[in-house]
Amino acid sequence: MRIKVIRPASKQNTALDFQEHSVRVLQSFASPGTQIDVVFPEEGPHAGPMVGHISEARIASAAPFLVYEAVKAEQEGYDAVYFTGEYDVGAEIARHLVKIPVVDTGPVALHTAALLGDRISILVVEDSLKSFTRKLLRRWGMSDFVVSLRPWNIPVSEVWERRSEVRETTLRICRQAVEEDDANVIVPFCAVFTPHIITTEEIEAEVGVPVLNTMAVGIRVTEMFVNLKVHRSQKVYPYTEGGLDLFSYARHYAVAGSR
Repeated sequence: MRIKVIRPASKQNTALDFQEHSVRVLQSFASPGTQIDVVFPEEGPHAGPMVGHISEARIASAAPFLVYEAVKAEQEGYDAVYFTGEYDVGAEIARHLVKIPVVDTGPVALHTAALLGDRISILVVEDSLKSFTRKLLRRWGMSDFVVSLRPWNIPVSEVWERRSEVRETTLRICRQAVEEDDANVIVPFCAVFTPHIITTEEIEAEVGVPVLNTMAVGIRVTEMFVNLKVHRSQKVYPYTEGGLDLFSYARHYAVAGSR
């Protein structure tokens, strides 16, 4: 089985040592015999979540590049695509353009968390993402399960250099979620923080409630879709031909923007 894992961050503005660390972490969650190829798209220096403060607009700027990689993945013979972005960074569009399974972290993580408890706290990157997160929760039918959105308020672009602060902040806001919001499940909505810097096992040991490893869940669900030959509904996602042509402009702007 071959799965293409598509990260939302641009190759041009993501530290090389973090890219290498991310590949190792993601590959460690796969089952024996599954080939995981991790891609940081060529988005140029200005797109994606690793620039400035994150927002719905910054997330949307990365979506065309990820969709392009998904369409290309099908042509390259991959069995499925996994979008690691939690905030629907192009996954809904990609489902119209390919016939292989497309799995994205946000809805998979939350629906899994709802099997573990009934009061979920989501860790969001910054306050600036709360409104967009609430929109996504309504779309996914998960609003009634989520009791709080707790922000790290550390820009993603600075996280890798502020690792010790990330650990302290993560434990603090998780304790607040459990003690003040009565949360009984925690779902981190940015893999750069966890599991890449602090593991879910470390957090669980401190707060005493389940903390979902969203990347591990995402990869294993993608494997399950391939094994069970699960595909999306044509009534919801009618196939649209010419995906590579529709989104080839993304590469054009990436090249132009990097000059």
